[in-house]
Amino acid sequence: MPGADETRVVPGTITELREGGAVVYLRDPEREPRWVLAVPRDVGWGLHAMWFSFIAVDAFELENGERLGEWHMRLGSPH
Repeated sequence: MPGADETRVVPGTITELREGGAVVYLRDPEREPRWVLAVPRDVGWGLHAMWFSFIAVDAFELENGERLGEWHMRLGSPH
């Protein structure tokens, strides 16, 4: 959950909307850059809800569809 001790903030950019979710390009300083599919978990808290809150998403590797887990997304500054 956001705010938990194990929370890591990883910068990313939504590059495409598809399949009810978003393709996100991640720039994690501890890994190679990669693309994932983030699909909102809760009805009514889709991508449009990010303007005021975190949203829960199921994250999948874009290349092979492997589920990465439940993540949380929020809008942030590009800097």
